[in-house]
Amino acid sequence: MATDAKEKLIESAIRVFAEQGFRAGKVADIVKGAGANIAAVNYHFGSKEQIFVAALRQAFADANEVYPSKGDLDESAPAEQKVAAVARAVLRRSFDEGKAGNFNRIMGKTMHVPGSPVELILNEVRSMELDYVEKILAEYLKTKSPPILEWAKSNFIQLATLICKRPGGSEGLFPGDPKPKEIEAMIEVQIGVILASLKALPQKFPT
Repeated sequence: MATDAKEKLIESAIRVFAEQGFRAGKVADIVKGAGANIAAVNYHFGSKEQIFVAALRQAFADANEVYPSKGDLDESAPAEQKVAAVARAVLRRSFDEGKAGNFNRIMGKTMHVPGSPVELILNEVRSMELDYVEKILAEYLKTKSPPILEWAKSNFIQLATLICKRPGGSEGLFPGDPKPKEIEAMIEVQIGVILASLKALPQKFPT
């Protein structure tokens, strides 16, 4: 029963944070959605930050199950294909209106809002995906320069998460309700933009 109660709280937290982000999301709404009480949150998580972390981890697991970062590639695949696969996964999550899109919605409604636990989130996301992104960017750009890799990672993240950070998400990007083929076409165009931006980076940090 305790596990069921904890899972219900996480499921409710994912919904609340996906709709409102960390700052605006209320523990009272999470509790209500789970049919629980505040004491249950304190018992299982101890704080709003910790239930947020649990929700973020589960939301990423849900997203990565449907749209895995590595796609169907193995370690021997060319670096450009690996970069494109991660970008494709992130972009597809942004267009997904189901639970596989919750991770991007949470991030889009949280990361640039004052008062959000940015460092906490970055520490979590680093192990989820960012360490892998940095590894394949280093392989793609053939550099170990920390400043260049940070620059590349920033470019990649900004362009790959462009859709989920728009106030209306993907709304207005298409003349009507988009067909899957149209979404995939837009994703491939955006991947081209990402790769072009990475290729445009200098070989060494300008001084």
